[in-house]
Amino acid sequence: MNLASLFSHPAILLQHWIGAVGPAGAYLFLFVAIFLETGIVILPIVPGDSLLLAAGVFASLSKELSLPVLIPLLAVGAVLGDQSNYFIGKFLGDKILKSPKWKKRLSAKLARSEELLNRFGRGAMFFSHFIPVGRTFIPFLCGISSLPWKRFSTFNAPGDCIWAAALLSVGYYCAKIPFVKKYLGLIALVAVGGLVASVLVSFFKSKRKKGRGRPPAGGGL
Repeated sequence: MNLASLFSHPAILLQHWIGAVGPAGAYLFLFVAIFLETGIVILPIVPGDSLLLAAGVFASLSKELSLPVLIPLLAVGAVLGDQSNYFIGKFLGDKILKSPKWKKRLSAKLARSEELLNRFGRGAMFFSHFIPVGRTFIPFLCGISSLPWKRFSTFNAPGDCIWAAALLSVGYYCAKIPFVKKYLGLIALVAVGGLVASVLVSFFKSKRKKGRGRPPAGGGL
């Protein structure tokens, strides 16, 4: 069976993937991916929203994955990721921001997250996972600012749980709509294509910025 036929029948593609890694492996992969999405401030590479929607679709198409298992599992992954980011900010934040490399790379996103915190306060902590730039950097900033852990967790953890449950449920129930189910293969191809394109664009933008920042050859002589 070729790649095109697999994408035209997502249930078959899903069956092959789960058959290769097993249900436990699939659950572990999704948990680790959601944890990494906000767990390491210098590595915000996992598209958490898309992953949760896809996991909901997987649970709808496959008997091997269960929505009642995915919701608490991935909610815990999101909460632990934010806890990790909070403590990275608390204990390593100053060292990270003293590094010219990371300060330059993170400064714009941190400034935007700080603006959100100043404007919305507790609301920003609660809704941080629904804000693409905020969900990685708001917990980090809360740690740097020495905000008490209990206060951070009180407002942040419920938002994480709602984020995971909402997007998993949207993916699960949308996959049952006849029109969506009919064109799910095309939607999957577009989604994968968009994800690959966004990664490539980010990669080449980073390369271009590095090239511009280099001094001309012999310029220091």
